[in-house]
Parts: sequence; structure tokens; C-alpha cells
Amino acid sequence: MNAAPGLLTSRLENEISPATLAKQWRNVFEAGKAQNPPIAAITSSAFLYLAWCARAGSPMFSRTVPGHAALYCSAAALTIAIVPYTIIAMRKTNNALVERSNSTSAVTEKNAGEIEQLVRDWISLNGFRSLLPLAGGLVGIFAVLS
Repeated sequence: MNAAPGLLTSRLENEISPATLAKQWRNVFEAGKAQNPPIAAITSSAFLYLAWCARAGSPMFSRTVPGHAALYCSAAALTIAIVPYTIIAMRKTNNALVERSNSTSAVTEKNAGEIEQLVRDWISLNGFRSLLPLAGGLVGIFAVLS
């Protein structure tokens, strides 16, 4: 949420080359690709464990309100949804930016606008993607507090 807008600002204010912008975006992308899916999986697993504990017939069920298992399952689904969202909704933009970052000779000032637009598109897509685990967390908090 912070890195890509900062990269775009550097491009515009500090006049970094479009090739550098593409390569820096690639570094941010690779770090996020390695970090975010495991975090989403662990968080979703925790919500699924809570759903399992809150199900009817479990020893903890007497201490929970009916319906909490469904809320925890919803929280898990929203959190892990970043993975299919990335694969389905962001694939085209990600692939285009990765391609630009790999072909430095083809990245020139002439197609700088295209790269900048791809980064802007990625920022928008990533902004929506970041709302999925936030919504999952809010559903989880609602389940705990209700």
C-alpha cells in the first residue's frame, strides 16, 4: 500500500527512469509474493480453528453464540481470498509489469506512460485486495464481540 505509490512518486519527482521504476516495482512485488500468502494462510487457519471450536457439539460450543462458526469461516474465506484475487484479477497487470522489468532494453522514456499506468492500475487493484483481509479481520472481531 505504501511502496508502489512511493515508487511512482519517485518516478515523477526524482525523474527515475521507467526501467528503474519497473525493476523497483518487481522487487516490491517479489517480496509481497513471498510474504503475503503464508500470512493469509496462517490467519485463515486461525479463523478456521475458531470456527471448529465454535461448532455445535464441540466442548467450547456452550460458551459461544450459535452462528459464530459461520462468521469465523467467513473471516477465513475473506482473508485467504487475496490469493485467488491476485491470480485472477491482478494477473494481467502483474505479468505486464514483470515483462517490462525483465526487458530493460525495451523500457524507454517513450513507453514510460504505459509503465506508469500499469503501476497505477496495480496500486488500485492492490488497494482493493488489501480490503479483503481487513474485512476478514473485522468479521472476526465482530464474532468475538457479539
